[in-house]
Amino acid sequence: MKRSLILLSALMIGATLHGCGGGDDKAKAAKAAVPADSCTGHPLEVALPPQKTLYGYPFISRKCGYNDATLVYGNADGSLHLEVSLVDTGMPAPAQDANRAQAIAYRDAQNKLRDMTHSSLTLLNKTRETALQNGTADKFGGEDYLPVIDTTRMGDPLGVVAPAKGDTGDATLTGLIKGRYVLTITSPDKPNGGNTQAMRQLFVPIVEQMKLTALP
Repeated sequence: MKRSLILLSALMIGATLHGCGGGDDKAKAAKAAVPADSCTGHPLEVALPPQKTLYGYPFISRKCGYNDATLVYGNADGSLHLEVSLVDTGMPAPAQDANRAQAIAYRDAQNKLRDMTHSSLTLLNKTRETALQNGTADKFGGEDYLPVIDTTRMGDPLGVVAPAKGDTGDATLTGLIKGRYVLTITSPDKPNGGNTQAMRQLFVPIVEQMKLTALP
């Protein structure tokens, strides 16, 4: 009888321990199911804006690819939405493509993006100057809707554009950092009327939250 009780106790303890082990397995499985942050350890991570609410825009997500990073801020219901993108046009082609046609195509695409960004910033500045000189700012909805040219604290060019008065679409900040990194911030929101000056007041402080000087 005593031996039977000992055996029964051993079986109950074993079952209890097995149940605990199952819980650990479930916890490990749940942890493994959480997607890894693709930006952790990425070369661009040092310059990215913080993962916290920025000027009323809650942080939602961030994702990094081979030579780019995208962060999303706003509300889950879409009532607020803002995206920050940073692309390193100077990053070498992936090692496995170093001697292939893919490497040539990759480099051509990065060079084109960098050159187009530079040309776009030059054109935005010229557009603003021409509209002010010719008195055609009204075509944009007034001077407050003209493209705005700004700079980072390092002197890198930034251009801000917004839809003409009464039009829909995204407002955009574009920058060329250190002649290599293409920075873009976009939002469909229209704070304070959504003119270019208002969007500049939203976008530029976000740029200042980034550690762009840490980029090589």
